[in-house]
Amino acid sequence: MKKNYVKKRKSQIDKDGAMALSFGVLNLADYLTTRRILNTGGEEFNPVVDFLIRKKCFGIFKTVSTLAGMAAIYADEKPKIMSKALLGFYGVVVAHNVKEIVLHELRKDEL
Repeated sequence: MKKNYVKKRKSQIDKDGAMALSFGVLNLADYLTTRRILNTGGEEFNPVVDFLIRKKCFGIFKTVSTLAGMAAIYADEKPKIMSKALLGFYGVVVAHNVKEIVLHELRKDEL
């Protein structure tokens, strides 16, 4: 019985680690794509993020919040619906940012 528990817990750690790593990668992709959009003339519509960017602390805030989120996801004994929702949310955000970058590049090439 103890062997099954250890095997089950190892499997859970792998899932927690994969989810935490995915959260970190999606946040990094969000940061990089947001910076790219801003550097090519785009604008930030989220007022909180816009404030952080103007105060030049968006990068540090993003780093701290991402690490805290990764730790919270990894520490969950069983992945919660909120962790899964966050991964989905950041997936949509990054997909939107990539779409905006591609559209910007296409418009630029047409000119």
